[in-house]
Amino acid sequence: MHRPAFTRAHHPTEKLFTTHIPAADGQPALELFWLQDCQAAIDAGQRRAERWLMEKEPASLWAVLLVGREGQVPEGQRTAYEVAFLARLQQRLLAQEAAS
Repeated sequence: MHRPAFTRAHHPTEKLFTTHIPAADGQPALELFWLQDCQAAIDAGQRRAERWLMEKEPASLWAVLLVGREGQVPEGQRTAYEVAFLARLQQRLLAQEAAS
């Protein structure tokens, strides 16, 4: 499982929650760490991006991202949703680049 090169400084007593973005299109899974349990937001962002990729006539990408993130509360959940949404799109782009 791929671990991102970035980390967020946190107090040693803070509990970190591990979340996962699954592998897709031949690209590796991602393991991310958050200060709160964000797996539901990660799953929602990943699923919505996947639906957008599968739509025959997709809506505006930014509109889809913004509408989906507004349903996530608190702010940490919104960020997790955005990360998963964009990570799924990146997996597809990297797969297409590798195929060409």
